[in-house]
Amino acid sequence: MQSRKELRDLKRTLTKVRKSEEKIKNLSDEELSALTEQFKSRYSDGESLESLMPEAFAAICEADYRVLGKRPYDVQILAAAALHGGYLAEMNTGEGKTLSATMPLYLNALTGKSCMLVTTNEYLASRDGAEMGEVYNFMGLSCSYPDADDTKKQDDDEKRQFYSADIIYTTNGTLGFDFLFDNLVKKKEDRFLCDFHYVIIDEADSVLLDSAIMPLVISGVPRVQSNLYDVCDFFVTTLVEDIDYIEEDKAVWLTPKGVKFAESFFGISNFYGKENFEINRHVTLSLRAHKLLKNKKDYVVTDKKEVELFDGATGRLMHGVKLRGGQHQAIEAKEKVEISQEYRTVASVTFQNLFMMFDKMAGMSGTLMDAKDELFETYGKHVVRIPTNRPLKRVDRKDRYFKNGHDQFWTAVDDVIRLHETGQPVLVVLNSVTDTDLFSRLLIEKNIPHNVLNASNAFWEAQIIAGAGQMNAVTVATTMAGRGTDIKLGDGVKELGGLAVIGIGRMNNSRSERQARGRAGRQGDPGFSQYYVSLEDDIVGAEDDDKLQRYIDGKKRIGKRKIKRIVNQCQKLSVESEEMNRKKSLQYDQVLQRQRRAGEDSRDCEGEYLRLR
Repeated sequence: MQSRKELRDLKRTLTKVRKSEEKIKNLSDEELSALTEQFKSRYSDGESLESLMPEAFAAICEADYRVLGKRPYDVQILAAAALHGGYLAEMNTGEGKTLSATMPLYLNALTGKSCMLVTTNEYLASRDGAEMGEVYNFMGLSCSYPDADDTKKQDDDEKRQFYSADIIYTTNGTLGFDFLFDNLVKKKEDRFLCDFHYVIIDEADSVLLDSAIMPLVISGVPRVQSNLYDVCDFFVTTLVEDIDYIEEDKAVWLTPKGVKFAESFFGISNFYGKENFEINRHVTLSLRAHKLLKNKKDYVVTDKKEVELFDGATGRLMHGVKLRGGQHQAIEAKEKVEISQEYRTVASVTFQNLFMMFDKMAGMSGTLMDAKDELFETYGKHVVRIPTNRPLKRVDRKDRYFKNGHDQFWTAVDDVIRLHETGQPVLVVLNSVTDTDLFSRLLIEKNIPHNVLNASNAFWEAQIIAGAGQMNAVTVATTMAGRGTDIKLGDGVKELGGLAVIGIGRMNNSRSERQARGRAGRQGDPGFSQYYVSLEDDIVGAEDDDKLQRYIDGKKRIGKRKIKRIVNQCQKLSVESEEMNRKKSLQYDQVLQRQRRAGEDSRDCEGEYLRLR
């Protein structure tokens, strides 16, 4: 928890900003926009950004009002001051993070160095960049952002122009891959990326934690394509669990009997011998594909018969991203689609190391406090909780616990129907595409009209979410992190109790649950949230535990208190596992960095090795 001193310091800045606003309000548009050059000149003459901050914040607040018709609230100025200070600011959903970012971005751009806002998807970067760009342009600064309607790939000159703007809106994926490509050029003059000066990361926990498990990779030289994927896929389908292989704690391996069976099947004498490495590798990949990676949970098969990874943190498809080391091809063999070419990795970087290259990094999200210890340990960043503009009226009801998924889902369906009959809008949040499809079918059986938002139709997410607060609306969605679109209540909905958020299934971490709950109760609106949890939730993995299965089947009695303890313990283990995976990913990338730097020191040939700043 942040100290009271930090919040007091932010409030002192707020007082100074409001005082400066009184003078700036009377300026003409020309006089207001002319302040930018004055601020730049004062900075060049040695005045610090901290000294300029009250006047610069006041200027951009006035510009926000004149251009957008939005004057930042006190809490948004508090958040802006925290972002300038390099903090991670926790702001509740609907508190106006987008407008808060205009102030520190403008202030830090007065240095003449490019400043970035990095968000989770191209739609948000395009939407926010286009809207806030009008404010920056009014104040005499340039702003670049992706064109949501342009699918054409930028060439190096276009990228160079994009990254030359004073303020840049982009996505974490785009920035990461551009960084890798920029460091693979052969000549220094071919570089297009700007220096890493100041960055604000929107949905910071999603980017810095959830997306940080998997490093960004550029693949180059193709491997000789193996013909073992299909045969190993067939071999794995003949195996019997607990006899030929064991699955436990998100890992799977062959038993001694399974190894002997493999040796017989492939006609080899030593499954673990060096000469049989490729067979061993492909069997392992196929085992993981069949037993650990699930369709519509970890990936989806598109209409084009392609395997695309599914981002559980945001509910979106990860276009163009593939698992390494042949794992993606093993999934393709499992799903009987065309097996894509396997490539060797030529460059990679983790988000942890990418964002720590900036001179100053800040971030904002609605759910940072739950991960404050890891964020400080990894990034050296403190989390500051920003007060809400209006008192929070949302009621977070106690979780409901069930022995099995049948009772869990049908109870939730009955409650959704009851709420729908009153006209109160309902947002149902589930863990996977499979669960959203199942719940949708149950609602169809009961003739309840509804919208479904998952990785299969993410293109419509802004429209679907924007309409989720209208009277009689029922919306079924996967996890809500990074959606970026506020759910505003329609006429008469407040009188009905506001938005109801129904969460089905314990999620991988409490941050995801808080993100979903936060969709209700924005800006002091009424609303409530409630989670429905059972022993058959994915996080429990209880189907292989005989004791738990007896509880699920009703053969043995179990109290709700014990169900709660079992499920919450599984969530705790999931959080610890995710944190450990992120640490391993970071450590692995740090080793690669040392190797690359050592390679640079020993060679004069520019571009021979990937150079990290």
